[in-house]
Amino acid sequence: MAMASSRRNDRGRRPAASGVVMRNEAATHEVEVSRALNQWAVTVTSLADNRMITQDFFSRRWEAVARAEDFVRLLNRSEPPPGW
Repeated sequence: MAMASSRRNDRGRRPAASGVVMRNEAATHEVEVSRALNQWAVTVTSLADNRMITQDFFSRRWEAVARAEDFVRLLNRSEPPPGW
């Protein structure tokens, strides 16, 4: 069985043909949509220390892409969310 290599250190990587990689405006976080475990994974990573912030799984690609866009929108906010 082959081991998957860690792709977090590969700055020049490109997503799979069906995957998506987005960054927030400040380029501090990366949001990736990729195929994993027979589902679509949305992973938010801090670029400063390559730490995974959160990961969520969806059965449909369009749901994963919509959630990734939501994460990018939240990361681009300049004011705190209501109630903070």
